Amino acid sequence: MKIARPVVLTTALTALLAVLLCGCASPARSDHMAVTATPQQRMAITALRGNIAVQDVSGGQGSNRLWTSKVDNRQFAEALTMSLADAGLLAADPASARYALSARMERLEQPLTGMNLTVTATVSYSLVERASGHELLHRTYTLPYTAPFGDTFGALDRMRLANEGAVKVNIAALADDLVALPLRPSN
Repeated sequence: MKIARPVVLTTALTALLAVLLCGCASPARSDHMAVTATPQQRMAITALRGNIAVQDVSGGQGSNRLWTSKVDNRQFAEALTMSLADAGLLAADPASARYALSARMERLEQPLTGMNLTVTATVSYSLVERASGHELLHRTYTLPYTAPFGDTFGALDRMRLANEGAVKVNIAALADDLVALPLRPSN
């Protein structure tokens, strides 16, 4: 009986170590959340072209490696910046940008478990003309993304993929609305 106790303890510790090493949640990555612009977005004639600076991104949360993946503010801001740059809307010098864009992650709804994981991101965006302080756009998007079981076996990885996808479709909706704003380039 004295031999069984160390074997059980060793087995339990090995299992715990395996969970900690293999079952860690990884945070969302900005390059996976960034949107590739459509040709229409890249060619749109708009006063926003090369004139937007990402001013403030808030509401995100850091991931708890032992629990679940989240989207933090830094990664979200980087994804937003990369997406605007790809669409040709990002100012080369943020200090001289005519417009300031703010984003607030209102909610990231995640399932507790499941085979196909659907995450819904609710994000509010505000585009302000710096000179006048006039808000040109204020939109809140609530959009889901489902990471199917076939994408990856691990539930923690699927949750990260669902988070990234939900933010990506959210940024894509914003990009569509930005280029559709009825603003004409100034001369």
